[in-house]
Formats: sequence, structure tokens, C-alpha cells
Amino acid sequence: MGTTIGAVNKLLAGAVAVGMLSTAGVCGTGVAAGETALIVPGTAPSPYKPLKAIYRFNPATQSQIGDKYYDSAGAARQVIPYPGSLWPLTGMDSPTLGESVDIGTNNLDSAIRGTDGPIAVTGLSQGVLALNAEQARLATDPNAPPPDQLVFIKAGDPDRVLARAFKPGTHIPLFNYTVPAPVESQYDTKEIVAEYDIFSDPPDRPGNLLADLNAVMAGGYYGHSATAFSDPALVAPQDVTVTTNSKGATTTTYLIRADELPITRMLQQQAGLSPEMAQRVDQVLRPMVDNAYTRNDDPAAPAPQRPAAPLNLQNLDLPTVNVPSLNIPGVGPGLGPVTAPLNPINLINAGRILSKVLPGKRH
Repeated sequence: MGTTIGAVNKLLAGAVAVGMLSTAGVCGTGVAAGETALIVPGTAPSPYKPLKAIYRFNPATQSQIGDKYYDSAGAARQVIPYPGSLWPLTGMDSPTLGESVDIGTNNLDSAIRGTDGPIAVTGLSQGVLALNAEQARLATDPNAPPPDQLVFIKAGDPDRVLARAFKPGTHIPLFNYTVPAPVESQYDTKEIVAEYDIFSDPPDRPGNLLADLNAVMAGGYYGHSATAFSDPALVAPQDVTVTTNSKGATTTTYLIRADELPITRMLQQQAGLSPEMAQRVDQVLRPMVDNAYTRNDDPAAPAPQRPAAPLNLQNLDLPTVNVPSLNIPGVGPGLGPVTAPLNPINLINAGRILSKVLPGKRH
């Protein structure tokens, strides 16, 4: 059993590591006008050319992270320095993820205590891990700034997928990172989630191979970093949720919908799929991908606005495959069947689905 647990943890950690590197690094209302913005960006660019080629984030835009989610007009902006590293993918001599986040948290804490409020603290991807750690630190600090002086704005939070996969307190050796426990913060928080993003919006049913592949595409190329520059004014009311904790602080979550599936966009941009064929692929695959998310289970829920209606899928004649949970100790609910995407039947079905819609692949 120990070998199985280790294999599963390594598989998940490796997948998250690659995605975190390829994304890094949105963003209204805030605490008050004339505030200061403290900005913690995502993973820094890698010196390795193959990895740098898939890193879709312009470091020059760091100061704009989350700026549509607070009163940014006239606000003083300060980018918090820290390694932003993910050893070994950011270099064999770079700090581990855990070390990088610790440095970022300490630097952010110093900046908060050295700045007169009000303050909007914004972060993207790895930077959000520092925001989470700082909120946990301030939650038990009697000398923390008053609740009305800080707001935390988080885009693409990787702790969302890690909390799904591991119990709080689990140490991930590859990252040298310990999964934090949930925190009741005294500060209002804004969560910006890209639809299908493997980090902030992982599939609820990971046995769905197409949803898993689509989520990786969203995390690596299409969606994850873009959330940092989205506009809350364009988010439909049904895609905004507000919760209030025991301390009276609110968490407002914005779900940024994708106009097309990230996997469809990848096929169009990387495989030369025509726009017309890409639309057909999207119409066929989207209902299958959406089936992996429990938010789509309620037939009475308002349908999200999409560019086109899905096609009738009855002619695909694909069997339904139920993948049992592995019930592995130490792995949280939801990602128990983490190896399910490698199920041979899933692989065969994925190939059959694509063969129905891609040109030159008729059988």
C-alpha cells in the first residue's frame, strides 16, 4: 500500500509541477480609493528553453495582476520580490516551492506591516500560496491590521487542487511543501477561478479523461494566468458566489467562463484545426467535459452562455464506464481515482470521440 500511495502522490505532484511552471503567472471594488496594492506574482520564467517556450505570461504585466478587482485608479502598486521558483523545473540551484513560498510570505508580511492601510493584496498562481500562508499567520496575530484595512485577491489558487488531493498537513516531498489546513480569516477575500483550470477548478470526477486533459490545457496554456486580468463586471451573476465565515469576513468567488474548451483551442492553434471544425469539436466534447463538474448536475440551474449549442451525442454510441474509488489513505476525497485517466477503456473512448469529429479520422 505504501508503494501505491507514493506512486499516486508522485503522479499528482508531477502533473501539478509541470502545470505550475507553464503558467505563473484577475483583476472593481476594493477596500477604499487611494489604497496600496501589494502584488505577489506567480512562478518565475524558467531558464530552460523547452519549458520557457510554454510559459505564457509576460512578467511586464505583473503590476496589473488583480487590478480590476480593487480600486486601482491612483493606487500605489508594489510587486513583492521572492524567488517564484519550482525546483527542479526552474533550475537545479533554485529554491524548492516550499522555500520560495516561505520567502514570499515573509516579504509580504513585512510589506503589509510597513504600509499604512487600506491595502489590496493580490496574487497569481504560486503567489497565491504566499497569500494563503499570510492569511493563516494574521488569523492568530493579535497585532494584525484591522479587518477593514486588508482585502486578499487570489487568481488561480493551486491550494484548491492540493486540498482536494491531500489531507491538510500532508508534506509533498517533491515540492517541499505542506498542504495547509483551511483558515478562518478575518479579511474579505476574492477568489478568481478560471473554468476548467486544473489548479483552481479541477474536475470533481477525475475519472473523466477528457476533463482531465482539458484541465491540464487550461492550466498550462489557456485560462489559468488569464484570470489575473479578467473583469468582474463581465461575470454573469450566477457565476458569482458569496459566503460569510464565523468572523464575518466574506469570500466572493468569480467563475470566469471559457468561450471554448482549452483542449479545443489547443487543437486549433497547435494542430491546425480549422475554426469550423474546432467549433464542431467543441460542441461535441463540451457536454462530456462538463459532466465531470458537479455544478452542472442540477438541471434547473441557469445554463451558462456559450457560443454554440452542443450537438446531439447519441450517435457516438459510447458505453458508460464507472471507475471505482481507490480509497487510498492520505489522499483526500475527489482525487482518489487519480490513475483513472489511464484506464484503457477511457483511452479507447477518448480516441473514438476524437475520431468522430476530426477530419481524416473516420472509421
